[in-house]
Amino acid sequence: MPAVHHKLLLEEALQDSPQTRSLLSVFEEDAGTLTNYTNQLLQSMQRVFGAQNEMALATEQLSKQLLEYEKQNFALAKGDEEVINTLQHFAKSVEELNSLHNELATQIADKMVFPMVQFREKDLTEISTLKEIFGIASDEHEAAMVKYSRLPKKRENEKVKAEVVREVAYSRRKQHQAAMQYYCALNALQYRKKVAMLEPMLGFTHAQVHFFKKGMELVSKKMDSFLSSVSSMNRSIESQLEVEAEVMRSSQRELLSVDDTVYMPDHDRVPVNRALIQKAGYLNIRNKTGLVTTAWDRLFFFTQGGNLMCQPRGAVAGGMVLDLDNSSVMAVECEDRRYCFQITSPNGKT
Repeated sequence: MPAVHHKLLLEEALQDSPQTRSLLSVFEEDAGTLTNYTNQLLQSMQRVFGAQNEMALATEQLSKQLLEYEKQNFALAKGDEEVINTLQHFAKSVEELNSLHNELATQIADKMVFPMVQFREKDLTEISTLKEIFGIASDEHEAAMVKYSRLPKKRENEKVKAEVVREVAYSRRKQHQAAMQYYCALNALQYRKKVAMLEPMLGFTHAQVHFFKKGMELVSKKMDSFLSSVSSMNRSIESQLEVEAEVMRSSQRELLSVDDTVYMPDHDRVPVNRALIQKAGYLNIRNKTGLVTTAWDRLFFFTQGGNLMCQPRGAVAGGMVLDLDNSSVMAVECEDRRYCFQITSPNGKT
C-alpha cells in the first residue's frame, strides 16, 4: 500500500484501483465526520443567535416596562418624581442598548449562522450528491463489464459485441467523469472546511467587538454622569434607610423590653380614668343573625366628638354606631361573655 496522500489524483480516476478506492474511503470517512461536526456546530451557533435574539426582545420589553412605572397607581407614590425621571432616563438608555442588541443579532445571523448553513447546504450536500452519482455510475460500469465478460468466444455476434463494447465505453466514461467531479469536490473540501470553520467565528468576533465598542461609546459619552448621579442618589437612599432602620430597631427593642404582663388580658390594674376625652380599642359586639340567634363580632371601636365609631378590619375609615351624648351605659350579665355592658341611646336603641 502506498502512503496515504492528502489528495485524490485525478489521473488515477480512470483506473479505479483498490489503492485509489482505499484512499477514497478515507476521504469519505473524513467528509462524514465533518458533516456530523458541522451539524453540531451549527446547532451551537443557532443557540447563540437565539439567545442574542431573545436578549434583543427582552431589552425591548424592559424599556417599555420601565416607562410603565409612572402609570402605576401606587397608594404611597408621593415623592416618586425623582425615581420616575430616573427610570425614564434608564428606559431611553435601554432602548438605545436594544438597538445594539438587534444589530448584533442581525450580524450573528448574517456573519456566523448563514455561512455555516451555506457550507452545509452547498458544499456538504454537493459531496453527498456526487457520492451518490459516483456510486450509481460505478454500479452501471460494473454491470456493463459483467455483460462484456460473458460474451461467448465462439460464434461471436459482431453486432452484439459492438453494442456491449459501446455500453462499456459509455459507462466507463460516465464513471470517469463522475469520479473526477467527486475527487475534485473531496479535494476542495479539505480547503473549504477550514474556511467554513474560521469564517463564521471571524464574523462572530467582529460583531462582538463592534457591539462592545458601540456600547462603550454609549456608556462613556452619554451615561457616565448619569450613572454617577444615580449611584449618589442610591447611596443617599440607602443611608436614609439605615438611619430609619436603626430608629425602628431601637423602638423595637424598647417596646419589646416591657413586662410579659403587657401581653396578658386584664393586665391593666390602674384606677379608671374618667377624664378621658377619647378611647379606642377592640370590643366584641353582639349582632343578630336570625330571629332568635346572635353572634359576637370583634371590631375596632373609638370615640370621636361624642360619637361611638366602628372601623372594620381593612376599612379606610370608621362609621358612626351611635351618639354617646345623653346615652346611658350599664353593665349587663351575659351567659357566654364576661365584662359586658350595654349602651342605650335616648331613642331606645341599644
